[in-house]
Amino acid sequence: MSNDETTPIPDPASTTAAAATTPAAGPDPAAVPVPAARARRSPRFGTVFWGVVLLVFAATMAVSALPWFSVDPVTLLLGACIAAGVLLVVAGVAAVVARRG
Repeated sequence: MSNDETTPIPDPASTTAAAATTPAAGPDPAAVPVPAARARRSPRFGTVFWGVVLLVFAATMAVSALPWFSVDPVTLLLGACIAAGVLLVVAGVAAVVARRG
């Protein structure tokens, strides 16, 4: 690498003296506050409940709109309630297993 006249050559004596008196770059790691870990929030019951209600309603409307498929609405609602109950039991068991481990 060549050095032209516009680039000054640093004096080795002045750089070591300046390095000894200059503080290290960046903040002191001990002075930087560590952010607190956020508590993990579980989903709210109301959100889950209304989500399931809307999904059941949407499924009912979708099935009843099919011309080649006819289902009794009472049977469909009974099946949806059974499926929601099974889903809640499985979610409860999964939560217990996850909390243990």
